[in-house]
Formats: sequence, C-alpha cells, structure tokens
Amino acid sequence: MVCPECGVEVPKNQRFCHDCGASLKGVTEPTEPVATTSSEDSESEDSELPKLGDLPTAEITPREPLPDPAWAAPHAQGQTDLIDSVEIAPEPAEIVVATSAIAATEDDADASADADATEQIETTDSYGTSTEEMPALFDGQDDLAEYAPAREPFKLKLIFLLAFFGAIAMLMSVAADITDIRTTRPAAGITTGVSTLDDLGTNLALAGFIGAAAMVIGGLLACFDFPSGAGLAGGAGLGLFGWAAMTIGLAEFPIAVAESITRTSSESFTLTITRDLGWWLIASVGIVGALVFLASLRSLNAGARVALNPWVAAVGAVTMVVLAFGPLVPVGQASFADNFSSPNVNIDLPTAYFAGRLAQVGLIAATGVVGFLIVRPYGLGLAAGGVSVAVWLWASSLGEFGSRPVGIADRNPGALNTIPHGVTTVGMALSILLLIIAVVVATIQRQRFDSY
Repeated sequence: MVCPECGVEVPKNQRFCHDCGASLKGVTEPTEPVATTSSEDSESEDSELPKLGDLPTAEITPREPLPDPAWAAPHAQGQTDLIDSVEIAPEPAEIVVATSAIAATEDDADASADADATEQIETTDSYGTSTEEMPALFDGQDDLAEYAPAREPFKLKLIFLLAFFGAIAMLMSVAADITDIRTTRPAAGITTGVSTLDDLGTNLALAGFIGAAAMVIGGLLACFDFPSGAGLAGGAGLGLFGWAAMTIGLAEFPIAVAESITRTSSESFTLTITRDLGWWLIASVGIVGALVFLASLRSLNAGARVALNPWVAAVGAVTMVVLAFGPLVPVGQASFADNFSSPNVNIDLPTAYFAGRLAQVGLIAATGVVGFLIVRPYGLGLAAGGVSVAVWLWASSLGEFGSRPVGIADRNPGALNTIPHGVTTVGMALSILLLIIAVVVATIQRQRFDSY
C-alpha cells in the first residue's frame, strides 16, 4: 500500500509511514500519492529564511579607503546592528541577505585598511549610533604656535647694493683726475695743470671714505633687519651728498677764478678747461648717496618706538642746528651775505661753491633734527650717519692735519684759514654727547620693555 501523505510505498498492515511518519490507519488498499499543500504550509515555506551556509557567496576584493572621513567603516557592533535591522522581503530573501553579507564583508576590508593607515577615534552621537572619525593629517599645531619659524638671518637689499657701488665710486675718485686747466701762455693768478682730490683738500679723501664706510655698514645692518642700520646708511648717504656738493664747489672755484682773470686780462691767451673723470665720479658718489637715503626710507617705521626722553630729543635737535650754523658765522670784515655771493666784485665765484656749502650744512641740520625728533631707531641712525663726514672734517681742520685741510663748508666767510669757528666746535661736541646719551637711554628703555 501507499502512504496518502508522501506517496511512499509501505508494507501492508503498517500503522505509520516510515518516511514521513503519517498515520496509516484506515488505509487498506493502494492509492496514488496525492501531493497536497495547505495554504499555511505554503506561506511558512515561502517565508522561511534559508540558512547562511546555503546562501551564495561572492569573492570580495578589498577596495581603497575613501578619502572622506564621513565614509569610514562602522565598528563591529555597528555591523551587527546593521544586519539585524535589515527587513527581509518574502520573495527576494536570498538577494537581500546576500547583499547585506557582501556589504559587511566589504566594510570589514575597509575597516582593516583604515586601521592600518590611521588611528581611529570612536565617538557616539546623541542617538547612540557608533561613528568614527579619522584624525587630522598633522597634529602639531600647538608646536607651531609655541615655536615660530626662524627668520632668514640675512636678506640682500637694494640699500646695501647701492652703498657698495657708492663705495667703489668713492675709491675710484681718489686716484682719478678731477679738472685740467690749460692756457696758451702763462697768466698771473691762474693755476694750471691737473687737480686731484688731494689738491682740493688733504682731508677730503678720508672724509669720503668715512662716509662711504658708514653707508656700507649701515646697509649691511639693514640686510639683517636693523632699522638703525638703515638710518645710518641713509644719514651717511646724505652726508656724502653734502660732501660731494662741497667738493665739486671747491673744484669749480679755481675754474671760476681762471675765467674771471681771462675776461679782465689785457693780454690775449686761450683758456682750456676740462672736467675729467674724477669730477663725474664725485658727482656719482653724491647721487648714489641720495639714492641710498631714499632706499632707507622703507625702514622709517620699522621697529618699536624708542622711549626717549623728550628733553634729550629736543636738545639733541638744537645742538645739530648749532653745528650746522657754525660754519656760516662771518668773521673779520665779512658779512652774513657773503655766504650767498662773492665778496670780491672782480672775481665772480661759482654758484656751485655757495650751493655746495649750503647743501652740506643744510643736510647736517636736517638729519639731526629729523633723526632726534622721530624718536625711533631709524632716526638715531640717521642723525649719526648725517654727522659722520662732518666729524672728520671738523677734527682734521681743528688739529690742522695735512698741508691744506678743509673744514665743514670749507671755511667761515672772511676767515684766512679753515680752523672751525667756536660755534662749530661747541655744536659738534654737544651733538656727539647728545647722540651718545640718546643711544644709552634708548638701550636702557628697550631692555626694560623687553623684560616685561
């Protein structure tokens, strides 16, 4: 006979089916197996989930970690929650579960790659969801704030290059011929021949070297970002400009005398005047000095304001004015107007001579007044550089060094020699003293400020 449930053939008189276990009571004759399926059994079979081992598997290749930290792989606990929360539809059950398993496998690979590359920080938001963030690529921000990057110790600047070329021009002007005066026949009162810088003044060359050295040193300090160095270079540049103007005036002096004698002479002769290479080199030294001063103005407001006593600044500015006014004081029968025109009606002195004298003393006063009153490191350097050339002219003429020393602005009107006037000496001594006091006071105040 046949089991009515599963259709398996069973022995006769068997009470239960040996295959499905169904009751065989009442079954006496063979019947064809009938496959019956209740609706409830059908629904339970359709909705029953397959086992994980029976699901199709796929070979997963780990992908490269995504750059955005928001796409970091979830934690292992987050993976379990993700699988448990998946809603499985009755018919495509295999697809949904397989997709979740594949995603979990891929996330495992991503998590392993990220864990090897960076240290992950686990955080929990307000909803209890576990998330992870990748740390910043560089975490030394505190070190950068505490240890600032070092500055360049030296930076080549235009002011130093100009000062260097000015010093070379100054060196060349010592050996070069300045003027050459020739006549076709000897004439009384006219000095003929070639003149050099030493012929105009035995102390002019060293005075120019002092100014050029101060200009180069100041330019070098400016390359190390010292505002006082830029001021020193600028002041020395203006001092060299005044030196060049006065030297050219001295070179034009014998030329003007020779031209005046030639015009008034009763004898006929030809006068030939040549302004040689040295004349143009001296002029170029003055021009370069002015350019150095203009280049130094970039450092005018650099550096902290020096807490200088206002009385020191005011007295220092006054002493520089006294120093500049000293060479203009007339002596003997001369008048103050002789600073601007020739005292002898028969000899027309050149305008370059008067302009050179006034340019030198005017620049000394300007650098002193401005340098003291702006009360900055640049200003003190400017005042010191502006008086650098004048210091040697004053000292060498006062000590009468050389056969023909030249004083500040050559000499006082009506003077028979170049020994400086008493006003000039007092102004120079007080100016040097006030510069020293100003530098000392500024240094002390700066140290106190830095100690705070």
